[in-house]
Amino acid sequence: MSFAYPYCAVVAAAAVAAGRRTGVTMHERGTVVVVQGPRFSTRAESQWFRAQGWEVVNMTQYPEAYLARELGMHYAGIALITDYDTGVEHDPGVDAVTQDRVFAFFEENLHRMRDLLLDLIPRLPADPSSYDCSCTEAIGPLEPHEDS
Repeated sequence: MSFAYPYCAVVAAAAVAAGRRTGVTMHERGTVVVVQGPRFSTRAESQWFRAQGWEVVNMTQYPEAYLARELGMHYAGIALITDYDTGVEHDPGVDAVTQDRVFAFFEENLHRMRDLLLDLIPRLPADPSSYDCSCTEAIGPLEPHEDS
């Protein structure tokens, strides 16, 4: 199946709107590069990611997005940006990335994510089949299993 558009357009638009309603800075578009974690990027990796124009370095989205697509789920990614990747230490306004700083930032901003989700979830259509998207088409018709 195609993975050109891994996220549900309906859920993604609703998440952006919820973020804006709750005062969370949101970006409608961007590119996520997924690294195997848990680890931070090397300086060379970080420079390469930026040179490619990738905005977010993340340890999730894969395999989650693929699995959601394979199941025909309405899925969108919301990334809480915790730090700049390594390789920008020369900028006096950017602190070096550490696990302690990442966890502290996450803890300080968890309420923003919670507010966004509490705004978003009740606004999603109750009947997923009413979504104007192609998410469920990814799995094709379901065939009954012999053991069913």
